[in-house]
Amino acid sequence: MRNFHIISHQDCIELTHNENGRLTGASYLPIDKNENIIEPFLQHHIVIFVLKGKIEITCKHYKGKTVREGHMTFLSRGGFVQIKACQARSNLLVFGFDEITIRTNDTLMDFFTTRSNLQGKIHNTLPLKASMKHIVDGIVSEVRKGKLKDSSICQAWNTVLFITFVTYYTKAQITEFFRPLVNSQINFRDFIENNYLEVDSNVEKLILFSGMSHHHFYKTFVEEFGMSPKTWMLERFKQDIVHYSSRPNATTTFVATKLGITVTRLCQLTRKYYDCTPHQLIEKHKTS
Repeated sequence: MRNFHIISHQDCIELTHNENGRLTGASYLPIDKNENIIEPFLQHHIVIFVLKGKIEITCKHYKGKTVREGHMTFLSRGGFVQIKACQARSNLLVFGFDEITIRTNDTLMDFFTTRSNLQGKIHNTLPLKASMKHIVDGIVSEVRKGKLKDSSICQAWNTVLFITFVTYYTKAQITEFFRPLVNSQINFRDFIENNYLEVDSNVEKLILFSGMSHHHFYKTFVEEFGMSPKTWMLERFKQDIVHYSSRPNATTTFVATKLGITVTRLCQLTRKYYDCTPHQLIEKHKTS
């Protein structure tokens, strides 16, 4: 049984700088059962693709998260990381970078907008869709040929990888997946608009995600919206119910999905706020 660091292992991650000074690269890591990859202080963000076998990850955000074959997970820089193989001959692709380099427009960047407080985050895992698997297999082939030491090739794969993310995964999936990444450019209103549904309109969770103190959060919220967080989220949620119910070809399932709740919960809310069923609310807006 071996224990080794990513940065000292013979197949260590090869990161190169492009002409803009950004850092990116990848490595292919075969590890056997009970072997550990140990990194005391992760110096860059990494996406781990489990190509074969099963691994267990421990880091500053969680302990013992299992990632199975055909799935990927994200780890943000700055903390202790231990990756343990749970099955013989497990194969990983580790893709490292210092920042997401997609810069096409504001809408695309919204996919990667996240919060600044890293406490209490549970990193998500995502299945490797066929299109993403095709990209990953291509990267593995290039790594094993020793071609990813060239900065232009590394940057090309970096761009392809993130474009594939935004093409084949939903905004909710990507936002959750890359949650710990910090974008200092996001303003307070955008943060609230983008995330109040993610926390099920729970003010305490929203404060935790924001990384602000209770006093500062409430003060900033009232200054920005003119009302308390609880009042605003209730009114906004009611508006969203009406908004999605009035969409062309809306259905009860469609509205519930857009709001991130179950159909049963939607029925309870429309009864409470509008004294009707979701179907009746949808039909009402069709006739109007």
